[in-house]
Amino acid sequence: MKYLGLEISKLRTELGMSQKELAKNICTQSTISRIEAGEVYPAIDTLLKIAIKLQVPIEYFIEMLFHKNVLESESLIKDIEFHLKEHNYKKVISIINKNKIATDNIWLNFYLEYVSHTANYYLKIISPEECITSLKNILSFSNQTTIQFRFLHIKINNTIANVFGENGESQKSLYYYNKILKEHMRKNYSDYKIYEILITVLFNKCKTLYDLNDIESALETANQGIKKSKETSFFFLVGKFLYYKGQCLEKKAAPFIEIKDVYQQALFFFKFLELPFYIQAIEQNKKQYLD
Repeated sequence: MKYLGLEISKLRTELGMSQKELAKNICTQSTISRIEAGEVYPAIDTLLKIAIKLQVPIEYFIEMLFHKNVLESESLIKDIEFHLKEHNYKKVISIINKNKIATDNIWLNFYLEYVSHTANYYLKIISPEECITSLKNILSFSNQTTIQFRFLHIKINNTIANVFGENGESQKSLYYYNKILKEHMRKNYSDYKIYEILITVLFNKCKTLYDLNDIESALETANQGIKKSKETSFFFLVGKFLYYKGQCLEKKAAPFIEIKDVYQQALFFFKFLELPFYIQAIEQNKKQYLD
C-alpha cells in the first residue's frame, strides 16, 4: 500500500500535476493525499480513474497491490536497458535466464519476451524472419492496454523496422517508422520519456532515407530530429542528426561554409556528450570542414 502511494505520487509529479488536479472528478484532494501517504487503499473504480489520468494501465497498479515483484522488476529492467545500450546481448540473455519472473506479471513477461527475441536476433540465434514474426505475435496477442505501458508497443514496432532495414527491406522499414511517427509525433504527451523513443525512430528513418539516396527527405527528417531534440532536451542524437545533415548538404553541393558550420556543431555535441567514437570519426572523415 505504501509503495502504491509512492508510485502514484511519482507519476503525478512526473506529469507536473498537483494533488488537486489529480483528484478533480475522481475524489477529494485529501483522499489523494492519504492514498499517496500509504494510509488507505483506493477503491477499484477510483484506482481505474487515477490510472487513466496518470496514463498507465490499471494492471500496473494492481500488480503493486498484490506485491508482484514490483521493486525487483524495476531493478531488472534498468539492468537490461543498460546492457542493451551497450549492445551486450549475451549479458542480456544471461540476466533473463537467471531471473524467474511470476507468470502473472503480464507486462514484464511481454517486455522480457521482446528483449529476448531481439537479443537472440543480434546474436544470430534466430533469423530475421523468426524475429519479426515473434515480435508481431507479441503485438497481436497482447492486451492492448498493457502493451502500451511504457510505450512498449512503439519499441517493438521500431525494432521490427530496424530488422527489416538491416536485411535489405528498406521500404518495409520506412512503413513502420512512418506508422509510429504519424500516430504519435503530433500528440502532446505529458510524459517526455516517449520523445526519447520517437526521436530515436526519427534518426532511424533519417539514416534509412539517406541509405536509399533520398537526400531531400533525409535532410528534412534530420532537421525535424534536430528541432525535436532541442525542444525536448533529449540531446543524445543531435550530433548524429547534424552529421547526416552535413552529408546531405554535401550531396546537394551546398556552400562550403554551410556544411562546415553543420559539422562543427556536430563535433561540439559529440564532445559535449563525451562520445569518443564519434569525435574520432568526424575528425578523421570530415577534417577538411573542421580546420
